[in-house]
Parts: sequence; C-alpha cells; structure tokens
Amino acid sequence: MTLVLVPQDHRRFPALCVIAAMLAACLAAVGALARPPAEETGFQAVSIPVIAEGRPDSGDSAVNGYLFAPEGGGRFPAVVLMHGCNGYDWHLPRQPGWALAKTYAQRHVAHGYVALVLDSFEPRGIDNACGQPMLVGPVRRAWDALSAARWLGALATVDRDRLVLQGDSHGGSTVLASLQAGLWHLPEHFAAGIAFYPYCQEVGGFSAPLLILIGDADDWTPSWRCRQMVDALQRAGTGGDIVLKIFPGAYHAYDFPLPARTNRLGHFMKYDAAATAASWQAIDAFLAEHLR
Repeated sequence: MTLVLVPQDHRRFPALCVIAAMLAACLAAVGALARPPAEETGFQAVSIPVIAEGRPDSGDSAVNGYLFAPEGGGRFPAVVLMHGCNGYDWHLPRQPGWALAKTYAQRHVAHGYVALVLDSFEPRGIDNACGQPMLVGPVRRAWDALSAARWLGALATVDRDRLVLQGDSHGGSTVLASLQAGLWHLPEHFAAGIAFYPYCQEVGGFSAPLLILIGDADDWTPSWRCRQMVDALQRAGTGGDIVLKIFPGAYHAYDFPLPARTNRLGHFMKYDAAATAASWQAIDAFLAEHLR
C-alpha cells in the first residue's frame, strides 16, 4: 500500500388538448437534450446490453455508452468511465458532467486507450441522484460496468485483459463496488480501478490494484473514511495494491473546472487546478505500473 497525504373527446376540451400538446412537445424537447448534441463528433454512441444472468435488477436491459478510440488498429487497453450522482448534466447549460467526462476520455485516448463513457441514468429515466444515492446504487451500477467490460472485451481492437474502471464520487463508489473481492462471480474483470473522491467503507479487499484520489477538505465523501479503510486492509495484509492520494485543501469535485459553490445538500465544492494536475500525474504513474 502507498499512502499520500389527455381527455378522450378532444372536441369537448380544446384548451386541455392545447396544453397537453404543449406538454408533450416540451417533454420531447427535454428528451432530445438528454444526450450529447447531435453536432458533436469524436465518439460513437453505443448501447451496452446488461448481462442478464445474475443482474441486480430484472428490469435493466441496456445502458448508453459513448465510445472514444485512438487512430489505427491493434489491441488497445480500455477505460470505462462512470459519472457521479449528477449524471452528465444533460439538462444544464454547458453540460458540465459531460464536459468533464469528455476531458477524461480524450486524455485517455491521447495516451493510447479506448475510452467508454457509460451513462447509468438516462436509460432509467433519471437526471440526478444526488441526495438519493441508492436510486441507482453502486452495486447496480457495478453490473453496468461489468456489462461494459463484456461488451468491450468482444471488440477486436480492445485487450480484455487490460480494462480499467474509473469513476468520480458516486461513480468512484461504483469502482469500489465493482472491484470488491468476492462480490462478483463473472469472467469479466478489471485490471485496475481509479476512484475520484468515493464514499469509502469497510471491505474485505479488492480484486485489482486501486488508486483513490480525494481531498482532505471534502465534506461530502470524507477522506478519513478512505484512510480508515486502507489502514484496516493494511493491518489485515490485503492492502498492498491500493494507492491512496489525499490532497491538502482540496474539496469535493476538485477536478470540475467550475466556480466555487455550495450545492443544495450543503456540500462545498471548488476547483483545484494543482490537485487535478497531481491526480493526472498519479494516474499516469499508476497505469504505467499496472497496465503497460
């Protein structure tokens, strides 16, 4: 371990019909905004079938994905990217969650990785789960991630033995659940995990090397919980492949380039350029050690 500080008769109710038509048009417009703008390029929109056998929820069938790939052929390593409780902010101006995910994906592609941005929310009719983390919980989302691993592993251009799972906040917690030792009984697996400011809790161990990145000023997913988890695993002799990086003065969502703000749940968030740069340095070193 490494530790670093409608009415039935339309003729009788014309006004209601107009209102219903307007509402339908508005809902259709919202739906049209629930994915990347049509003019965006550089990726392929795909549908990822959810593994049917053993799935946590029988109603789940598929999740959305956005595939970014390097030029050329070959068998590339690949990264699956998991969003936070805000999803991809499809309905917000500038879609900051999507903008961040694209930054992640494009950077990984520049380093020779295929990147799959996964959307666990939109196919389930969810816009935001902040304040309701179990609306689609990390274990259910872990099944999405494992399904993405199966889908990616079937591509001729992807090396199924070099798959990485990365997520932030709720997505970071999904990384921990996906890599939890003994929890899953599928042939799919990840060679490594990267968790930005996850909610850490007691576990028996992880099935792959894990990098945790978090700020010591985080008041939503506190760093002390991750330190406590890692210390317990170290005492048990099962923490050898965990790297915990704690950044002094960094808050939750420190890698989102947005103004400082307090969200509706009372949690403070602030961009930290230094912690973001240090995180990418840590990611590069971590992946160089475990995937190259």
